[in-house]
Amino acid sequence: MPQSLPIPIEDTAEATSERVQVVSSLASLSLPLMWSLRQRAMQVYEPFSVRPTRVLMMEMVDRGVTSPKTLAELLEAVPPAVTAMANELIDKGWLLRETDPEDGRRVRLRLTPSGQEALRSLRRAWLDASREELERFDLSELRTVLSVFNRLLGNTT
Repeated sequence: MPQSLPIPIEDTAEATSERVQVVSSLASLSLPLMWSLRQRAMQVYEPFSVRPTRVLMMEMVDRGVTSPKTLAELLEAVPPAVTAMANELIDKGWLLRETDPEDGRRVRLRLTPSGQEALRSLRRAWLDASREELERFDLSELRTVLSVFNRLLGNTT
């Protein structure tokens, strides 16, 4: 195995200092970015009379997370809050609560056909809004952002 070459201390200190500055800058921008995205999502979904957390819940149900308990864990919400969110979507006709066929004491959630169509419309609206926001970036920059997002989310694909 080849022996590694020592890195001069001043280069390491400089790189560490720059890394600290960059991480600090990213940290200071992350909360305003999250707030901005939340506000944009509120605007995009307002015509549908649905909040972003409900859209996220619909996305999760569509991807197979049908247990209210699991949804509560993933959304970091108390079960009564998940029940209230589910009830809102049930009232819209977008979600259905069913008895679990394997355990009659449990319930499962699933999207109705109307909910599936609503979710397609919500996805389209978010995609359109995203296109507007991201059109100022070239393809190379978009690929970099996509890669970073995937790594931040722990996606390996």
